[in-house]
Amino acid sequence: MRINKKGSLDISIQAIVIVVIAFVVLGLGLGFVKSTFKDITGTTKEVQAKIKEQILEDMRVSGKKVSVTSQITLERGSQVIENVGIVNTGLSEKVFGIKINYVKKQNPDGSPDTREEAKDEITFFYSDAVDKRLSPTAGDVLPLTISAKSGAAGNYLYKVDVYSCPAPVLEPGAECELYDTRSFFVRVA
Repeated sequence: MRINKKGSLDISIQAIVIVVIAFVVLGLGLGFVKSTFKDITGTTKEVQAKIKEQILEDMRVSGKKVSVTSQITLERGSQVIENVGIVNTGLSEKVFGIKINYVKKQNPDGSPDTREEAKDEITFFYSDAVDKRLSPTAGDVLPLTISAKSGAAGNYLYKVDVYSCPAPVLEPGAECELYDTRSFFVRVA
């Protein structure tokens, strides 16, 4: 009986070729995914910069000191990022901060919801420190993440209070005053 050693050598060469091709395809796939995510990150930064620029331009034209979207729509269990625009209309440098306050809730059927737990159905994530330093006529936006719990439904009324303090702030709350207030709705469908 004869053993064909040439056939076994062909199989190992084919296996090596398949492994090399697999690594090349994997490398190309990873490179494509990496470049796609880099493009998405760059696009996201560009969009955020344009939104910031548009908010500040609208505030300069309208003469508003504070800008926030008047109605924000969310789905249950989701979140969205919004911006609060602030322009220093004073004659000296000031430090600004925001505070979000719950006002009331309206159920989907139009009835008022007087439960104490209603205010915990929407959560806000933001820096409540008074630390945004703006020179006279300068403006900036503060990011605000809004999340709706899975049991939330209806219209929620909130107000954003913007506080200003003379720069530099020595201790929290020292000599700070209410700069402006805006109301906004969070609608959860």
